[in-house]
Amino acid sequence: MSPLVLLGLEAISARTNVETGLSHQNDKNAAKEMFVRLHSAGEKLSAIEIEFWALADGWRPRDARELGHLAAQIDAGHKPRITGGPWWRADALERLILAAEGNAVPLNGD
Repeated sequence: MSPLVLLGLEAISARTNVETGLSHQNDKNAAKEMFVRLHSAGEKLSAIEIEFWALADGWRPRDARELGHLAAQIDAGHKPRITGGPWWRADALERLILAAEGNAVPLNGD
């Protein structure tokens, strides 16, 4: 898994109640949007890697599997319906790229 995908997952997990996974539509839409941005940047979204990462991060098995499945669908070219939002700052991906390069840039800060 690339450092950029890892940071994207950390951002998703930080804004999601891992006790409920993606059951709240806002959390699901935010995850979809992040995965679309990562995919658009050429990142590989591996279902199994994402599922294992989510399990290690404290997600319940069913929810970790759902997160991995969602990522894999987007990686395969599926265009998900994202309602509301935008769920991330316009420059969220650029901030994640900077952070992946070792430059500490908060995703939600100014």
